[in-house]
Amino acid sequence: MKRFFYKASYFAFAFSALLAFSCSSGGDSDGDGNSGSEAIQNEDGTTTLKIQENGDGFVSTTFTKSTDFPGYTGSGYLDGGTSANGSIVYTVLAENDIADAKIAIHYLATEVTRRRAALVSVNGKVINADSPLAMTTDVKVKAANCTSANWKDTEYLTNVSLQKGSNSIIITGCPSWTYTDSDGKTSEITDENCYLNYVDYLVVNGKGIDYGTDTTKYVSLSAISENETAGSVECDASGSNVAENSEITFTAKPNEGWTFECWSDGSKENPHKVAVTKNTVMFAHFIPANYTAPSDLVGYATITTDSGDGYTICGGAGASAENTITISSYAELVAKKDILSSDKPKIITISGTISTKANENPLLSEKYTIGSNSTIYGDATNQGRLQNIEFIVEGENVIIRNMMFGEVISWDGYTKSGADDALSLNGATHVWVDHCEFQSHLTPQDLDGNEITSGYYYSTDEKWKKDFYDGLLDIKNGSTWITISNCYFHDHYKACLCASGDDGPDKNTTTGATDEDMRVTFYHNHWKNINARMPLFRYGTGHIYDCYFDAGSQSDSASCINVRAGSKLYIEGNNFANFSKTTGDSVTNGSYIIGFFFADSAKKYGNVSGSWKAVNNSTANESEGSVSAPAYSYTAPTSYPTSAPTDVGVGKLSASDLN
Repeated sequence: MKRFFYKASYFAFAFSALLAFSCSSGGDSDGDGNSGSEAIQNEDGTTTLKIQENGDGFVSTTFTKSTDFPGYTGSGYLDGGTSANGSIVYTVLAENDIADAKIAIHYLATEVTRRRAALVSVNGKVINADSPLAMTTDVKVKAANCTSANWKDTEYLTNVSLQKGSNSIIITGCPSWTYTDSDGKTSEITDENCYLNYVDYLVVNGKGIDYGTDTTKYVSLSAISENETAGSVECDASGSNVAENSEITFTAKPNEGWTFECWSDGSKENPHKVAVTKNTVMFAHFIPANYTAPSDLVGYATITTDSGDGYTICGGAGASAENTITISSYAELVAKKDILSSDKPKIITISGTISTKANENPLLSEKYTIGSNSTIYGDATNQGRLQNIEFIVEGENVIIRNMMFGEVISWDGYTKSGADDALSLNGATHVWVDHCEFQSHLTPQDLDGNEITSGYYYSTDEKWKKDFYDGLLDIKNGSTWITISNCYFHDHYKACLCASGDDGPDKNTTTGATDEDMRVTFYHNHWKNINARMPLFRYGTGHIYDCYFDAGSQSDSASCINVRAGSKLYIEGNNFANFSKTTGDSVTNGSYIIGFFFADSAKKYGNVSGSWKAVNNSTANESEGSVSAPAYSYTAPTSYPTSAPTDVGVGKLSASDLN
């Protein structure tokens, strides 16, 4: 599913993303004999603990320590905006059971845009689901003007029960809460990433308390149906922060007409018992009863573990009549955007060309989100095409076939446009893109096919020419289990990114997967007149086979498969035609065909090469490092295609294939 932060059900399946445990617990964090935490004895006989990051009573956090805003106490503060769905864990010792402790958070109250709230759990149970601690202000102060007066305590949670002995206290962001400003105006605040504000320290007040000794690590646990129309999931740890190594039982319950197939960890057992050792999102995958998967689907989209455990993509199969629709105009696309982005099963047919060309600003690109359980077809008789419109897949279990994507304008010479890529997989899981065509132009054009040589959009900057269009297909933010097959990529500068940055893998904030978890198959695709990124691969694992790469008009400058940042590619049975560039850094096989290209541009991030295994390609089979063939079933090519394929791209599937 695309998102899982529902007001009514958020606490039914547990907190998000507890813990990376990036900081050590307790002790002298600064090496000066003072941990930074403070214990104050009060006249009423209670003790007030002020627990600093890395001080006594601190266990761990997913957030980054910072010192940018002055006025904090101790050695710094935790920036609650650096880890989506993150957490801070503390430990407090109580001499006896008490029921009247108080808890607050000392935080920075300067950022109007940081209207956030905190949830608190004690010993694995959320205690303020109905009363999140507001961490906000109506006054914005720049760092240069920030003082201790801008740091304040939240309201206290009162009548907090602590058990005799050590207690675990965890604070996390809140997905939704009601905010009342200084004028008494009330508004609903939602935060799908569940961030916190800047946290200086935790305040705990009670009789007979001290810094705790319990450093138990807690992990997050979400048990989710991938398709709520198809079935539900029960979990015996629901609503709790789960102690590491707990044994948890998950039970999938299919609705009538649906069948449970597998869990996201590959198991087909139901119920399924798991010892939870890390942050876990456990999905249940359901398929319609008697469903038959397309016979021509191969690759990583057919499995869900590196051991080869099977997964059947069914897309929007089982969609209701109201979610089985045809979109044949720009107006219809706008009107149906909520159906596109929903996670209910849906079958969408795109008929004809849908473009922004009739808009007031025709070259301002647009983007639309595609949710889980989706099938999108280009019409078999009136070819479906998106022009200057980006589809962003943020869900799971998605099929896209017989579609034309392209001419998405990213940069108009002065400002960033509305969209980036023709098709983007952003934190998407189990996606099959088949028999599609991706293209733009090597010279910037308007949407009527006229070269842009003057006017507002025109620039003499060579970078403008290359960046006018961005990517054709980008796969990032923890997207995984992807197959791109039988597609035609042509006439474009920078075609396909797998992971977007050299400075570290992006993360899927829902599942916790990163680009290191990415698994992508490129099978039987045709690439022609592409200048670079066929693809550029970072961090994850890929399989590229039976493809035909023709540098064509880009022969003197084209680079093909760029293997960066520790990625691992198995490359077999491909034909590389008309690549002649032989100068520059890190040239492999006599030209820029397979290798770690343009390393100088990545060195500022400490980037390194990836590894690859080259087998039965048209070039010399030089490999770098050790990479194994994928675990799924496929027919390994014993040679490479000798000519460009004629059965790829759009218009090759019959109407019966598109149902």
